[in-house]
Amino acid sequence: MRSLFAESWLSASGALAVLGLVAGSVPLLGLGALVFGVGGMARLWARLSLEDVRFERRLEPRRAFVGERVDVRLRLANGKRLPVPWIEVREQLPEAMPVEGAHTQPSGMPGVVFLTRDTSLGGRDALEWPFSLQAVQRGFFRVGPTRLRSGDLFGLFEREQELRRGDGIVVYPRAYTLPELGLGSVRPFGELAGGQRIFEDPVRVVGVREYMPGDPLKRIDWAATARSGRLQSRIYEPSRTQSLVVALNVATMEQAWLGFDPLLLERNVTVAASVARWAFEAGAAIGLVANGSFPDADRPIRIGGGRRPDQLALVLEALAMIAPFVTAALADELERPGHALPSGATVVVVTARLPPELAATIGRLRVQGHAVHVLKTSALEWEDLSAGVPLHELDAALTALEAAADGTPAAAGGAGAAR
Repeated sequence: MRSLFAESWLSASGALAVLGLVAGSVPLLGLGALVFGVGGMARLWARLSLEDVRFERRLEPRRAFVGERVDVRLRLANGKRLPVPWIEVREQLPEAMPVEGAHTQPSGMPGVVFLTRDTSLGGRDALEWPFSLQAVQRGFFRVGPTRLRSGDLFGLFEREQELRRGDGIVVYPRAYTLPELGLGSVRPFGELAGGQRIFEDPVRVVGVREYMPGDPLKRIDWAATARSGRLQSRIYEPSRTQSLVVALNVATMEQAWLGFDPLLLERNVTVAASVARWAFEAGAAIGLVANGSFPDADRPIRIGGGRRPDQLALVLEALAMIAPFVTAALADELERPGHALPSGATVVVVTARLPPELAATIGRLRVQGHAVHVLKTSALEWEDLSAGVPLHELDAALTALEAAADGTPAAAGGAGAAR
């Protein structure tokens, strides 16, 4: 009935007026004028219903760890004197973040639920709705867009507006202390920050000099060579702080086309986040190399070592959003030309599997002067590592932590022993 009137009110009022004139009927004329007046007023009211109506969304915080919650406050304000007799607010929320303090409905879209609110607003009126989102898994989640729907007092006409602006929430992976993972808390990976000017930082070029026999090709400055006509080698600034690079192997299956193991992937990310946080708090420059990618991207993740105040946040944010898609072998990423690891850096390899090419790369990194440690997150059988490379087995400790999080008893067993 409402849609029929909305489509035909103008023609209906005109027809009644014509019939009234032909028949000389005052009641028909009056009815036509009434239909025209009511329809016109309703149409105008509906057109003005969303004018000067402001919608705001506040999230606090926008970055959280697994187990925390994000407080959300929706605010709707009518800035005009004309009241809004009814208005519907439909907010899109991530299904992976359960809502506390409000009821949601399925949306028909994967990973999205709707939060709907119906209300009315007087002139210069405002309302707020608070609720919380529970961070139960790592990732990047989007809140919004929002749809506003309103109309006239009689419900004859509607107006709809979609606010495309959305807000993102980053949920960092869970991070444990090293003792919880079964690792020593004092010097689990050796000395990281000795304060000695021993190693050169390849990202800090301070000048050039004549090429000397034995200089590696990657040290040659080809631009300076072209200008001078003689081979020139770069001079790097010595580094005062040792670096720790977390090397994360996203591959959890023998072949990428077999898919991935969600449990092992989350274990790898959790251990990588725990090591990065410990190293940053210990004063080391931290970096990240991973053979995974961000959602909707196909490039591997690489964050250069640094000690900036936001360095840990950058690493944790990358780990939060890393997708299970394997972009390349981790061995290739660790030895990619043009992306050399910082000289003398400690490399902590976090992996559930040890393919032969990764084992070979680990051996070469050690020969090049890197201190390499391997953190094994699974109970799978591995081939032997190169002699002198510490292997820390974390399966038992991770199983106990997972059982504690689920509230189930864990099997007894040792963890974290290096061999």
